Amino acid sequence: MGTESATELKTLRPEEFDRWWDHLVRAFGGGPASAEERELDRSLTEFDRSLAAWDGDVLVGTSGAFSFRMTVPGGAVVPTAGVTMVSVAATHRRRGVLTSMMRRLMDDARAKGEPLAALFASEPAIYGRFGYGAATPQLIAEIDTGRVTLEVPEGTDGVRVRYAAPADVLAECEAVYAALVPRRPGMLARQPGWERAALVDPESEREGASALQCVVAERDGEITGYARFRTKMVWGRSGHDGTVTLEDLAALDPASEAALWR
Repeated sequence: MGTESATELKTLRPEEFDRWWDHLVRAFGGGPASAEERELDRSLTEFDRSLAAWDGDVLVGTSGAFSFRMTVPGGAVVPTAGVTMVSVAATHRRRGVLTSMMRRLMDDARAKGEPLAALFASEPAIYGRFGYGAATPQLIAEIDTGRVTLEVPEGTDGVRVRYAAPADVLAECEAVYAALVPRRPGMLARQPGWERAALVDPESEREGASALQCVVAERDGEITGYARFRTKMVWGRSGHDGTVTLEDLAALDPASEAALWR
């Protein structure tokens, strides 16, 4: 049997951020997190929408929301609460801490007139209790390029592809992304500052792979698509057996997309 929560929910203050963030990292297993990630998260955190659960002077829970906008069927882009940073200390489970935080977040979203709330669920079974359901499936594919070929649409050969430093073409890539938002339900319109997230590249999380690389597709001198990826060199008994890990790919037309995949 669980017990009622004796915790107090308070809006996060900027001076509490490091303690709040360290709690979140520990709750998710305590893996290494880079200073680069911490700085980015601090800059993006909406403190007036972030909650800290306190048991006396002990921080026992975290949660928050981002003020996103999401495309829905028909092309409208509507306000969306991006629920995030949800954690409860292992010492305070089954005491209503999560329930109280989720109720507060939902009440806040309703007060702000946001018709949608969305999240990437680390434990999907939890969030059904609060009215969430699966909105889209995710597919992760491992493709053996020695056994797979591509059939590309007409016009692919007319697309130029070239390497570019990810930071050097960030604005052009963001323009491609922004043009796609109204076309695809579920896409999030980037808010100011979020473009930086695409370039976070701590060596501690590369698992032996290269730094982030970028290839752009061009037609008539205009960037029409991009792919961001990492490579990892592996040599087996029969020769090269490395991998390319695709982080992000977007294109304005089928030929540009095909050129990038190829």
